[in-house]
Amino acid sequence: MTLDGQWSAGKDSKAFLALAADGTLNGSDGANRIVTTWQSDGDASAVIAPFLTTQMAAPGMKTWLGRVRRVEADGDVLAVFDQSGNRLGELIRDHGGEK
Repeated sequence: MTLDGQWSAGKDSKAFLALAADGTLNGSDGANRIVTTWQSDGDASAVIAPFLTTQMAAPGMKTWLGRVRRVEADGDVLAVFDQSGNRLGELIRDHGGEK
């Protein structure tokens, strides 16, 4: 399973993580930009490097996404975990309009 690609919090949210094959990660919690790197930690999981971000607020934002330190994919669902291993939430693979 490949982790690279864009994962989103749903069509009604601007929150997403985009994991590039070169190890870069870009994203947003819906208000604050996330820029860092990631490294594979197994077949369907990755460790996310620490990053700094602003602390702006916006309607519909996913504040938990700013605490991501590890992700695990199961099909089209990406589970997001914090530094302590607590499951924070889930993102869905964005197939670019494919259904």
